[in-house]
Amino acid sequence: MSGDNADKRRLNRIEVITSVAAVVVLYVILESFGVTCPIKYITGISCAGCGMSRAWIALLHFNIHEAFMYHPLFFLPPVVVIVMLLKSKINIKFYKIFMFTMAGAFVIVYLYRMFIGTGDIVVFEPQNNILFRIIRKLNL
Repeated sequence: MSGDNADKRRLNRIEVITSVAAVVVLYVILESFGVTCPIKYITGISCAGCGMSRAWIALLHFNIHEAFMYHPLFFLPPVVVIVMLLKSKINIKFYKIFMFTMAGAFVIVYLYRMFIGTGDIVVFEPQNNILFRIIRKLNL
């Protein structure tokens, strides 16, 4: 019976690692075509993670202030991935509260940046989505 649990934990870790790797590969592929954010590209509206890549690049240049300005929660995704990898070793109630809190933090920061913030990074420009760009190219 414990072998089954170990297999499930191993499979869960593999799924998390594979998912993260797939997102990174997809992002690199899209970036090579000039699409920096698929959500913004399709909808014209910034996503909740907008500025995250620029924040990490700023941190790699040791510019912590700039990193927080690009996205104040840039440090949380690695923490979330670690918690997901350790899910079987932590209390399920803590896990659920933690994940709900993380999601809530991103929603609150996103709404603040969208409606109250300066609008430098997070933008609401549905007129710049892919459909409108195609129509403009076709002069319809």
